[in-house]
Amino acid sequence: MPLMSDDLATRQALKAGLRREAPVLSVGLLAADAMAYGAAIAELEAAGTALLHFDVMDGVFCPGFTAGPPLIAAARTTMLKDVHLMVADPLAVIPAVLKAGADIVHIHPEGLLHLHRALVLLDVDTVGRPGRRVLRAVALNPATPVDAVEPVLHMIDMVTLLAVDPGWSGGAPDAALGRKVERLRRLAADAGADPLIAIDGGITEATIGIAAGLRPDIIVSGSAVFKAGAGVADNLAALGRAAGR
Repeated sequence: MPLMSDDLATRQALKAGLRREAPVLSVGLLAADAMAYGAAIAELEAAGTALLHFDVMDGVFCPGFTAGPPLIAAARTTMLKDVHLMVADPLAVIPAVLKAGADIVHIHPEGLLHLHRALVLLDVDTVGRPGRRVLRAVALNPATPVDAVEPVLHMIDMVTLLAVDPGWSGGAPDAALGRKVERLRRLAADAGADPLIAIDGGITEATIGIAAGLRPDIIVSGSAVFKAGAGVADNLAALGRAAGR
């Protein structure tokens, strides 16, 4: 069953709800027609999508420059706003992203001097949801070992493992990613932590089964949802079948 109102009450309730419904698909809005974002959001809501994913790129941390907090704020939706910050200075962007209504925020440790400080900044209530704290996620590039999150496992709600380098195409979930998932689970168990696990990058109808086999809580996909030749609902249904849902 989909996320219920009780799942949205607190940070822990939301984590439990996402884990119960795993793997939950977080749909990347930027893969939709930029001239029809509103229509895309309506289609996703009608199909029962729970998470709307925003890739925020500054052209510095990785190639590509995308709309950031203004688009997040402008997206009127009942879906949870799942924001992936691929920027050189997350500390400068986090306040605006929070004001825009982010429910989940992913930050990268690569090149970030003050990861702990960024996580502290994110430890606030979601805008319009008093009592529910923002879900704090640390995202790791393919070459970044999961041990990088060990010092802050007690502070984070999710670890996002990228199968593709940010801003580049190609790549897909593979055996190396599987080893990172298992290493993360061992680290979390040793630390007495229980973060959600997300997989992002290279997710298509042909690869989502591989990702789902790693037992993540969230899988991110954009282009496979908005690919030409079929409607959003049909593409979502095909992904669900391929993931074994």
